[in-house]
Amino acid sequence: MKEEMSSVDIKYIVEELKSLKGARIDKIYHDESEIRIKLHKAGEGRKDLIIEAGKRIHLTSYIKEAPKMPSSFTMLLRKHLSGGFFDDIEQHDFDRIVKIKVGNYTLIAELFRRGNIVLVDENNIIIGALRYEEFRDRAIKPKHEYKLPPARESPVEVSWERFLELIKSEDVEIVRALARKLNMGGLYAEEILLRAEIDKKKKANKLSEEELKLIFEKMKEVFNAPKKPNIIYKDGTMIDVVPIELKWYENYEKKYFKTFSEALDEYFGKITVEKAKIERTKRLEEKKRQILATLRRQEEQMKGFEAEMKKNQELGDLIYANFTFIDNLLREFSKAVEKLGWEEFKKRIEEGKKAGNKIALMVKSIDPKEKAVTIEIDGKKIRLYLNKSIGENAEIYYEKAKKAKHKLEGAKKAYEDTKKKLQEIEKLIKEEMKKEVKVKKLEKRKKKWFEKFRWFISSEGFLVIGGKDATTNEMVVKKHMDENDLYCHADVHGAPHIVIKDGQKASEKTIFEACQFAVSMSKAWSEGVYSADAYWAYPNQVTKKAPSGEYLGKGAFMVYGKRNWYHGIPLKLAVGVINYEGEDLVMCGPVDAVKAHTKRYIVIRPGDLKKSELVKKIKKILERWGYKVAEEDLMAILPPGEGDIVEVVE
Repeated sequence: MKEEMSSVDIKYIVEELKSLKGARIDKIYHDESEIRIKLHKAGEGRKDLIIEAGKRIHLTSYIKEAPKMPSSFTMLLRKHLSGGFFDDIEQHDFDRIVKIKVGNYTLIAELFRRGNIVLVDENNIIIGALRYEEFRDRAIKPKHEYKLPPARESPVEVSWERFLELIKSEDVEIVRALARKLNMGGLYAEEILLRAEIDKKKKANKLSEEELKLIFEKMKEVFNAPKKPNIIYKDGTMIDVVPIELKWYENYEKKYFKTFSEALDEYFGKITVEKAKIERTKRLEEKKRQILATLRRQEEQMKGFEAEMKKNQELGDLIYANFTFIDNLLREFSKAVEKLGWEEFKKRIEEGKKAGNKIALMVKSIDPKEKAVTIEIDGKKIRLYLNKSIGENAEIYYEKAKKAKHKLEGAKKAYEDTKKKLQEIEKLIKEEMKKEVKVKKLEKRKKKWFEKFRWFISSEGFLVIGGKDATTNEMVVKKHMDENDLYCHADVHGAPHIVIKDGQKASEKTIFEACQFAVSMSKAWSEGVYSADAYWAYPNQVTKKAPSGEYLGKGAFMVYGKRNWYHGIPLKLAVGVINYEGEDLVMCGPVDAVKAHTKRYIVIRPGDLKKSELVKKIKKILERWGYKVAEEDLMAILPPGEGDIVEVVE
């Protein structure tokens, strides 16, 4: 199964990712060897770019749960790149190296071997990296110049003469010569030779010029093939993901995708989910193994305590079973020690053993320090203390048996507790396996055509749209304004152009709402103004034709003729979830418009709360009502600048 992208894959994905040019970087996340860059592309919305060092780069919809504490590398990237714009992306010399330009910074993704992610400044000096390393010819360290690995030949750009020079001198199989000399990997070398119908095992330096010419042509054909991204399956299991149709996989099951990013995301996304499942099971199974090892140790301890209890109980019983004999023995031994002393006593016992004395033979050891003699009866050794009575000697063993019993009871309790832990962990394993992995797939709803603009549905049911920037302002007027519409604009510099679709059928209520929308979505909101003026006009009054000697830039229009004014319009909007054409949409518009389509809404005005904080508050309220709305979706529909919630209608 493929685990990393090839140079060929990178060529195709870089071409595709150039569509991100102009996207704004919202936030950056880092987890182990991955970084995820959350972007916002005007007119398209959220995009998530995943870079995994040494493995892959593509847009993703598989979103891992962000670490609770951002790493120092995360903070470094956020500091320099957040709020910046994705200016360009390129592949370095057909190598597995990708450069992303963001203002004066370049983010370099090394996708070969272990890989790395490096941030450099405009002078190519390293600011930070995923990991710091030192090699023979270069160092990845802060304040060092970033040096690229030695350049490699590109099969896309190589000339016929250079190709001939590289391959003709190789005394190895042609498949190896292609893969090694032209940095294409084994799969594409196999594909080229399959198309050329040349035996891959032939020595490169033994091929004729005609054969080499055919290989060269097929190589150019492969690397200029039209994009047709697909995942390859064998027996229902994914084995590869490729950007073009390959003859090598002719008889395999395939799944095709619109973009290579989608194919890579499906392939690596599923691998990520499976790895996460394995990792989660691995951690739980490791805990289970530890608990089982503890259980085994506790079982051994219990056996030991049980044996000790039994042994001491039996020795105490044995003393009483031989009461008269042992009582006499204690008296005789005590007298002998008192009379002879311990050294002489020991000597007499040794002499008695040699003479075959039965009593002496019963003695197994003598301990003068402890005033004890160990004897053997019925194959069991009993330690007798000469300074203690027979009852006291027996009690020593009974006490030991008692202690062993207490230890056994404690061990049994601990064993039962451990068994409960085992049951809990086994239950947890079952529960965890049922749960979703902490990698969620963003299911993107297909947005309505008007959602790329500012919009609302008036209280009378008319669609009102407005521009968000120069590009969308231009589109609203030139592409979407028809002769039956009405045009509205706030008397504020840089205000959006507003169009009421089919507005000539609308009453003054809708027109006023559109004018209120125009002032509320203008810079007047961010300036904290509470009222402003706006007007409406007919489409034929709006033109790109500038007065003599003047020039109208992108998104700017002239309005000639009568303007129908509304003065002192309050800047006030509402947010609510409406049902439009059978689909729930979160809408921000004039209070009367929102009120007409939903019973629950949040009224907002210019204020002191940061937009990000306002978004969080609105999101919480909507979630309380049962609506899950992404923060970026709320960010896109709210007016520019700070604000406050003035009323919540439930």
